[in-house]
Amino acid sequence: MLRQHLTATFAAGLLIVGGLIPALAVPRWVPLPVAKSAAMNATTATGDATRGAALFAKCQACHETGETAGHRVGPALTGIVNRPAATYQDFAYSGELAQAGKDGLIWTRDFLNEYLEAPSKFMPEGIMAFVGVKEAADRADLIAYLATFKAPKSAPWLFRNQSRADIPLPGRSPVAR
Repeated sequence: MLRQHLTATFAAGLLIVGGLIPALAVPRWVPLPVAKSAAMNATTATGDATRGAALFAKCQACHETGETAGHRVGPALTGIVNRPAATYQDFAYSGELAQAGKDGLIWTRDFLNEYLEAPSKFMPEGIMAFVGVKEAADRADLIAYLATFKAPKSAPWLFRNQSRADIPLPGRSPVAR
């Protein structure tokens, strides 16, 4: 009898709390203590940067990389790997990407991999007009190429007392969804 009462009480509690869950929802970008996929991190960390440079030729219609990179249709991608999203104040991001940046999205290798596979699936209200990179090896190569460009020391997303080494890396602050 006590067991039935506790079960009923627990079920009622779930219904009450269930109504509060949307208000207590944690953004999907918040770093969690468990890696989303060790295999994903290993795959995207082993790409061929030279091959990625050739693949990036398609991206250059909208993006630039390098120390003197500026914005085109899309933002400059120098230092994108492990960079917080929507960090350039002089670039007009989509509302969804700007909100993701405020919510804590960091462009880890696994998030970049997901985004590059299907940008409109990853961020349905985003404005990037690109179908995606279907081959996992191509995405790994592209991410390896992007990882060769480190954030400039004056990067707007580096805080006064923070160095590039302090930016969360997948192994130190993994992200799961």
